[in-house]
Amino acid sequence: MAEATKTISREWYEKLIAELQELKQDKLPAVLEQIADAKELWDLSENFDYKNALEEKDLINSRIKQIEDLIDGVEIIDSDKKSWEKTIWFWSKVIVQIEDDDPHEVTIVWTWEVKYQHWETLISFESPLWQAIRWKKVWDTAKMRLNNERKNVKIISIK
Repeated sequence: MAEATKTISREWYEKLIAELQELKQDKLPAVLEQIADAKELWDLSENFDYKNALEEKDLINSRIKQIEDLIDGVEIIDSDKKSWEKTIWFWSKVIVQIEDDDPHEVTIVWTWEVKYQHWETLISFESPLWQAIRWKKVWDTAKMRLNNERKNVKIISIK
């Protein structure tokens, strides 16, 4: 069985590409330079600049991988194309962004499947996120009620 195509809006794809270029061309070289400079200053066991730069390098590399995985094999959808009209339903794999958090993928399942499969990316049709995004399409935004707060949710992609 062939894997479903991931779809993503051109706007979101361009934002991800711009972020990826900034990370690879600006931020990563800058932090690598900080690491090299910090190595020359003190004993590395007590060098906080060095340790902070290493942590920053790991965060940057992690985000680069996340973006590369996200855009790998996507179909870019323009607003005049009809394939983006697919809606979210059970076993849809959806990439969502809640407020300013990083986008993440979730899969919509029945409540019993969440209890027995224990995957962090599974969400139940009873969850606040499902209540907010059900029957939505790529590019739609929704309001999610969570702990007496309302959060904005953006649908990035549906597989």
